[in-house]
Amino acid sequence: MAGVKKNKKNDIAGVLPSILRDNGWEKQLDLHSIFPNWQKLAGKEFNEHARPLKIERGVLWLEVDNSSWLQQFQYEKLDLLESLNRFLRLSTLTDIKMVLPKDEVRQKAPKPPPKVSFVRPSAEKVAAFQRQVECIADEKCRDALMQFWYLAEACKREKE
Repeated sequence: MAGVKKNKKNDIAGVLPSILRDNGWEKQLDLHSIFPNWQKLAGKEFNEHARPLKIERGVLWLEVDNSSWLQQFQYEKLDLLESLNRFLRLSTLTDIKMVLPKDEVRQKAPKPPPKVSFVRPSAEKVAAFQRQVECIADEKCRDALMQFWYLAEACKREKE
């Protein structure tokens, strides 16, 4: 019985390469060999601050620790891509995309609406503006402009 198990193991080892070849998985296996070899391939900085997430349509996706490292790695991306493609035997990567960890992606908190206070314009200011708009013949336009000016003058945004 022990001999049968050993033969089955040998048979599977002999069959696996043909299964990979017949299904066209050799290139995918080659591409994904980057994952177990990442520490050796990436270099110290990339290894410490970036991790491979997935390979999709020839593009390697990396998760980078923070936006500072993401910016730095943008400058080194082509060198890494060249190095990884030298390692691959049957396939090539076309690009490297980098993303931040989900908890690192921050959405800006909405600003609270500005606080506005109402300060009535002085009677002198009102009278001065009324004299300026007297030349407008259309009474509705003159009143609308006067109302707009009054609100613009009276509503003051408080400094934060």
